[in-house]
Amino acid sequence: MIDEGLAETLLDEASKASPILAEVRMESRDNRQISIKSGQVSSIMSAHDAGLNVRIVLTSGIGFASSNVVSKPEGLKLVQHALKQAKNARRKTPVSLSPERPVRTSWEVRQKHPLVDVTTEEKLELLRAIDSAVIKTGVKVQGRYYELKDWETSGYFVNSEGSAIRSFLPRLDIESYNLVSAKGETEQSLRQFASGGGWETKDEWHLEKVLPDEMRMLKRQIEKGKRVKPGKYDLVCGPEVAGIAAHESCGHPMEADRILGREMSQAGKSFVTPEMVGQRVGSEYATVIDDPTVPGTYGYYAYDEEGVKARPRYLYKEGLINEFLQNRETASKFGIQSNGSSRAENYLREPIVRMANTYVAPGDFEQDEIIGSIKEGVVMHSFTEWNIDDKRYNQKYVSREAYFINDGELAGPARKCTLEVTTPGFWGAIDAVSKKIDFVPGECGKGDPMQSMSVTMGGPMVRLRGVTLK
Repeated sequence: MIDEGLAETLLDEASKASPILAEVRMESRDNRQISIKSGQVSSIMSAHDAGLNVRIVLTSGIGFASSNVVSKPEGLKLVQHALKQAKNARRKTPVSLSPERPVRTSWEVRQKHPLVDVTTEEKLELLRAIDSAVIKTGVKVQGRYYELKDWETSGYFVNSEGSAIRSFLPRLDIESYNLVSAKGETEQSLRQFASGGGWETKDEWHLEKVLPDEMRMLKRQIEKGKRVKPGKYDLVCGPEVAGIAAHESCGHPMEADRILGREMSQAGKSFVTPEMVGQRVGSEYATVIDDPTVPGTYGYYAYDEEGVKARPRYLYKEGLINEFLQNRETASKFGIQSNGSSRAENYLREPIVRMANTYVAPGDFEQDEIIGSIKEGVVMHSFTEWNIDDKRYNQKYVSREAYFINDGELAGPARKCTLEVTTPGFWGAIDAVSKKIDFVPGECGKGDPMQSMSVTMGGPMVRLRGVTLK
């Protein structure tokens, strides 16, 4: 249980300094993890974690202090520590925040089958069934490793403007790591299946079919795959590839703190500048959305860590740079409202500008129609490698599953097809987008100290005309 009375007491103490804003966030989390390696139980763990933090905003700076000791004496120490930090920061430019309406509400993600009710035996049964299904393929799979993690996080947030928000968010995450061998060569498969929701969400993933199919596919890629002759081709990117491009070459460069230079020494810069809103970065088919409110997604939340209501953010809209990801401090720099992009990994970390669920918007084409329109090209369903520079401009994607397209028909496997392209080059080459979209979960790293954030990426099939492949 969260001691809401303690949060209110600490907020009153922090407010005595007459700050621009004072916040108290409390959190309680139950974590469980189980894994098997080559059919044998590798680890079983369960833990309870709870803590709180205090954030104080003065014109001179922002102070943040956190602890896993939940008590009034410890909380009062955090208030004094955060206040001292804020006073000593001595920012050259006075700190300001976007004005936001106070919110008093509760939100939660409901579960049909609560994670807390699932036994260790049920989880082991699922992992062993996956492992057995993979073995039965007859494919040589080395180092089979499957990990299941689930947790429920209860939160309480209050600030000096009158906001008070209760939250409850369960998450389920299953990850697989496999190495397929054939003809003296190997291909690896790292897959993640995750959601915001209860145990019932696993049924949507069909793991006992999807993962064996993945092993068979990788074996075919090794045995029958051919290299692409370097040159210009039409390329169809599946949802996984479209999603990583949306995350890396749209989501990250559209983070306002990065645009303002706050991330230069940590995660890099951005090719985007504040003056570029409205400038063209892609074709009219290039719309990328970051939306925390998509139900069931791994990056779901209803209110961000500053108490701002979540909403879809249209980052690229019909090929134009449209909207940056903002928290209250960065939004103030632009003279606008926050769009609810402030997130923290847990109570120990200060909230910073983060993505949630970043995806390419659907279009009007059928998938078969897109593939059928290509005379000579490649369809890249998934990737095994990606790289991007610190400005999020030059990038590279190497396929895990890809096939040649000849006269509108799928041909044999294309092995390790490589796309090297700039951000405008990728988004500018799109001339068709399918109706159907799919999502892929992931973990996004950012900040100092580093924070790993639950996110989702995805989109439809997208067709790129005349890009260089090798």
